[in-house]
Amino acid sequence: MALCAAIIFSWTSLLFTSAGQRLGVTLVNLLRLPGAALCLALTHLAFTGHWWPQNLAPMDQFWIGLSGVVGLAIGDSALFRAFITVGPRRSMTMMALSPVFTVIIAWSALGEHLGPWALIGIFIVIAGVMLASMGRDNGSGRFGSIEPKVLRTGLLLALVASMGQGLGSVFAKIGMSAGAGVDPLGATLVRLCWATLAYWIAVLPKQNIPLLVNKLKDRKGSAALAGAILMGPFISVWISLIAIKNTEAGIAQVLLGMVPIFVVAPAWIVYRDRPTVISLLGVLIAVGGGALLFLR
Repeated sequence: MALCAAIIFSWTSLLFTSAGQRLGVTLVNLLRLPGAALCLALTHLAFTGHWWPQNLAPMDQFWIGLSGVVGLAIGDSALFRAFITVGPRRSMTMMALSPVFTVIIAWSALGEHLGPWALIGIFIVIAGVMLASMGRDNGSGRFGSIEPKVLRTGLLLALVASMGQGLGSVFAKIGMSAGAGVDPLGATLVRLCWATLAYWIAVLPKQNIPLLVNKLKDRKGSAALAGAILMGPFISVWISLIAIKNTEAGIAQVLLGMVPIFVVAPAWIVYRDRPTVISLLGVLIAVGGGALLFLR
């Protein structure tokens, strides 16, 4: 299930890239959050008989909700803009840094111990990402040749996304660990609802609604967005929870963290975004360092 989730999300990143290019990142973000929340709410209702997690303390909901605002509203918004700027392969390579931010923030905020293997893992991840970023790609497709300024902007957006995911994971853990806690499915639903509310309040009043609605006439873009919502925030998240439930959390997280490897082939096939040997080696090193963080 963990491997399936990673493979599905690698292809989902291409669907979000296509949807963002055709519909615009703002519209994609305005629709993906409530769309995924609705899917999860229906799933939660089917499994628990309730639309919303029961007996969820206000402070628990605050921390879980805040994790959604930071990780899904802010972090993923930056990630999707990175998708259309530098492509899904480079963006997901930078996302390999998210476990580093998670363990560092957990160390300072939760007092979790960082042993020697964790420190080695952090060093390896950073070295791998730097190596992957330094490799001069020579693909001939949409993201084959990017101006240095645009490349820096895209990588910075992906870095913001990885920081958001790391910080969001810690906030979610605080909320799920306090008191009676909440199951992962309920927590994901809370995160998505808070992220939807925050993003809509911040972004929607500034938009030209008729123009956004008119963009939905692009059938290919709308189909890509619908497929991405079903495959990513819904199916991929759901089966990743199954994986975490049925095996050791560290092993599941290592397999889920293999998205930067799995996304290479789809990006190559669809966008002709071919990495150099050095870039590919950097991705492998970064994912290996992430494995050390979770299996320490």
